[in-house]
Amino acid sequence: MAVFSSDEANDQRRDFVILRDGGVALYWRPEALKQDLNWLELNEYEIVEFDAAEWNSEEQMHDSLRSRLSFPYYYGKNLNALDESICDDLIVPESGGVALVFHHYDRFTKIDESRDSNEKGLAQKVLHILAGAVRYHMLFGRRLLILVQSDDPRIRFDDLAGMSADWNPQEWRNKNREL
Repeated sequence: MAVFSSDEANDQRRDFVILRDGGVALYWRPEALKQDLNWLELNEYEIVEFDAAEWNSEEQMHDSLRSRLSFPYYYGKNLNALDESICDDLIVPESGGVALVFHHYDRFTKIDESRDSNEKGLAQKVLHILAGAVRYHMLFGRRLLILVQSDDPRIRFDDLAGMSADWNPQEWRNKNREL
């Protein structure tokens, strides 16, 4: 099955726009995110939400992902295991899809601020893995979306599996994020 039929491929479909733009969408205003989540639910998406503000360590992040995404008991709690499990163990139905939603992701980016500025942080590495999984699942006609809400309207994530995370269409312009 193709990811989208030619009839479905248009800018009115929120999933099409997110996947067209790389599969990772940024949100600042919770209401903008809520609108897209409502649309996704109406279109048979399974929504899995995380509060990244609760993650004070890499271990807490892995525990949360393993639990909510039903990764196997032997999940290794490291980035290689995440990369493997998000592709091999995450069940993405052929009807609809799965949207992983990360609230307050900007707070998770702060847990490793002391790193070398030339090195990618943990939050960036996680999104890079998730963006790769979006493409992997599309190879099999399955739709995986990554929705990232940030309380920081200036946050950026570049080089996520060769793409950058873009702001959703409602907040794409800086003035819509009060900048």
